[in-house]
Amino acid sequence: MKKYFSYTIFFLAVAMLNGCKKDVSIKQHLKIRVFAKNLENPWGMGFLPNGDFIFCQRTGTICLLKKGETDFNSIMSRPVKTTEGGLLGMAIDPDYSITHYIFTYETINDSVNQIVRLVFDNPGIRQDAVILTNIPASFNHDGGALKFGPDGYLYVGTGDALKPNLAQDKNSIAGKILRIDKNGNAAPGNPFNNRVWTYGHRNVQGFDWNAEGKMISTEHGPTIEFGWCCHDEINLIEPGKNYGWPMAIGGTEKDTLTPPLYNTGYETIAPSGCVFIKGKQWGAWENTLIVGALRGERLVRFKITDDGTAFISRADTLINEYLRLRNIIQAPDGSLIFSSSNMNTAINALPGDDKLYQLYFE
Repeated sequence: MKKYFSYTIFFLAVAMLNGCKKDVSIKQHLKIRVFAKNLENPWGMGFLPNGDFIFCQRTGTICLLKKGETDFNSIMSRPVKTTEGGLLGMAIDPDYSITHYIFTYETINDSVNQIVRLVFDNPGIRQDAVILTNIPASFNHDGGALKFGPDGYLYVGTGDALKPNLAQDKNSIAGKILRIDKNGNAAPGNPFNNRVWTYGHRNVQGFDWNAEGKMISTEHGPTIEFGWCCHDEINLIEPGKNYGWPMAIGGTEKDTLTPPLYNTGYETIAPSGCVFIKGKQWGAWENTLIVGALRGERLVRFKITDDGTAFISRADTLINEYLRLRNIIQAPDGSLIFSSSNMNTAINALPGDDKLYQLYFE
């Protein structure tokens, strides 16, 4: 007990030194309602142009919650392999009104992840094409982030698939952020004339762009590899740069390696999905990056300079209230939708878990 207590004090001290504080005043105005419940590890999600909400569960189910309704329907089941992988990220084509394309990131067996293009002609949905396959997969470190950038190209966060050296191989698509077109080809202007946008990543599960178009990503730090621990990262993503894994961990990068904007030191939060908050109604939260934390069991907000080059502050909210939080997006009405990821983990799930929650101010 004494040893456990000393570790607790140590990690709390580290968090304080890293600029962590609680969003204390937010409780007065914060409102949260359950958006959907009785789920199993919901991950990718988004709103269609008509206001319908579509999301996937890691077990392989794609679900639809129609605008104005309270009950969702399962519309497709994908044949996925579930460990830390499964049915992960989801991205809706910016030209959805024309194409009806929805893209998913899927683990299909013990060694392969792929990206699939679906066509959703409501109420029917069908597979159109596998646009990218042979993304290395493993029991852990499958990545899964999938989002269209402001330039209209699809960005993909992959993991190192428990083979750290692949992250430094620019001809491998493991441990990377990829930039591709809607057919899975390398997007024009990529730095290495292939699909790779950046490299040296361990496990990328989230990214978004701020109002100035700067791309910021989240990344899990090591747990056991090479005797290293923790050092989860928030990174400014710029084409062609090497983010260091496995040559360095967050904050120890030298020479040509790119250091993170922020690292958690010896605290582990396991940052996942994230979004830059838009809208004057959010007050001090506007233009901050809000991140779902798995191990940290909270939402974490990061204030970053507009040019994306410097970390300003960190603030935590909903600490331990909904346990492991996986992904977060902003709805058309400005509210935030975030998901829990408590099923099939080593902790006890809350009643009705997993859930999607809607967070808003009143």
